[in-house]
Amino acid sequence: MIFKLDKSLVLSDQDSKREKRIIAKLNLKKLPFKITEENFCSSYIEMFKDIRSLFKYQPGEYAMKWCLSTDKRMRVFLLIFEANELGERIYKENISAQLPEYSYKTIAQIVDQGIEKGFFIKLDPRTKKTTDSKIRNIRPSEDLVVEFINWNIDLIATAATFQKKYE
Repeated sequence: MIFKLDKSLVLSDQDSKREKRIIAKLNLKKLPFKITEENFCSSYIEMFKDIRSLFKYQPGEYAMKWCLSTDKRMRVFLLIFEANELGERIYKENISAQLPEYSYKTIAQIVDQGIEKGFFIKLDPRTKKTTDSKIRNIRPSEDLVVEFINWNIDLIATAATFQKKYE
């Protein structure tokens, strides 16, 4: 999408029509502030620049970077994270049942790699004790929980800052 930051920029007919089609499909009413379609185009680039840093990986090997590096890993991580926060049991078979589009072998491989790297740990659920000794509950490591929650806090803070600009 072309952003009309430069007032002297004149869009071709093709680009102008393209921009209008894109804008027509946006869910601008979901934004927590009121903004016109015309103002959105010039404001979105600011918003993008503000949040872009949240999606850049820092150098080095760390838990969240690994967990979010592929769609499969991300979906497995999100299930493990949610179960941890809710105090529920979650294990390979359970994850595989919730993600039927992936094979059990794929899920098991992701979980085993996460455990090997120390990103996931085998630990009883926070609120329920596991009585079946065959079930190995999986939880995110403390570092992974901290990284993910801090990333969410940064995302919320960035969105709040942007919202204040347009109130």
